Amino acid sequence: MQDIKVKDEILLATLPNVIFDGWTDGAVESGAIDAGYDAAMAVRAFPYGIGDVLAHFADYINREMSKRLEEEDLENVSVGLCLEKAMRIRLEIEGPYREAVRKAMSYYALPSNAPQGVQTVWKAVDEMWWACGDESVDFNYYTKRASLAAVYSATMVYWLSDDSEGFEETILFYRRRLIDVINAVKTRKKLFSNVEEFVGKLTGRTLKSGLMQR
Repeated sequence: MQDIKVKDEILLATLPNVIFDGWTDGAVESGAIDAGYDAAMAVRAFPYGIGDVLAHFADYINREMSKRLEEEDLENVSVGLCLEKAMRIRLEIEGPYREAVRKAMSYYALPSNAPQGVQTVWKAVDEMWWACGDESVDFNYYTKRASLAAVYSATMVYWLSDDSEGFEETILFYRRRLIDVINAVKTRKKLFSNVEEFVGKLTGRTLKSGLMQR
């Protein structure tokens, strides 16, 4: 926990530097000093360089989003509305650091960094689904996240140039595409249920997660 605290402090102190310096070792070292540590702490906290810092940035956003969602009354809220709330919270967290997010996306656009970018998006949407109560473990686990990943990525690109108050235009953009995801998930769930029922009638067994259960 102490390590995370130190990393969070250095990260938050680094973010303002990124606007001018980009995601560089110098920006992180200055962040460490601004956070009350020596420059060497930047290397000790993030031994794998900028990729390590960006991974922690993504983790920080995920943790903050989950924490704020836990404070919301979501008991009678639909999954779609919960996912919209999760996205709204993410934008609120990232809003003050939009230029840092822009530069992070440019970093991930480089071919050598693309795998980390994909992993970052996957972790973000995975955290959103889990925070909204998704407990699927079958093929729906992957289809839900793959579908939301496409919407999430497009929404982040849209957000970078959105000057509307409270980023409402971005939320509307996200909402329209999220409706398609929710409808697709419902369709796949219904289709799988029909297939399961049909196979059960033929074999006297239950189809579950790709396995035939007696």
